[in-house]
Amino acid sequence: MKNKKAAIITYIVAVVCVLGLIGLLVYCRVTGRTSEDTPNFTLEDIAMLSLAVLAVPMWIISLLLMKALRLRGTLHERENKMLISLPALACTGFFIFYGIVLIMMNVK
Repeated sequence: MKNKKAAIITYIVAVVCVLGLIGLLVYCRVTGRTSEDTPNFTLEDIAMLSLAVLAVPMWIISLLLMKALRLRGTLHERENKMLISLPALACTGFFIFYGIVLIMMNVK
């Protein structure tokens, strides 16, 4: 029971962090302060990089939550696993984006 509570609390905190970073990213887009306007490292870049860095911890947290909830063999096992891993998938998209950017920067 203690392990289950810790996994749920950790997952909720991580999801709130991801949602906050996505909200910050949307706010930067709406206000028009992007890295295209200035050559500096902006708040939008920080939000995108933070989402990319959170990809691996989100997958670990999602897998620990799935293990703590013991979803194997339940009625809606696939749907529950997909919903739990949705924030990790979003962070993985930003991780892939930054991977492509880094590769393109180093190719000459």
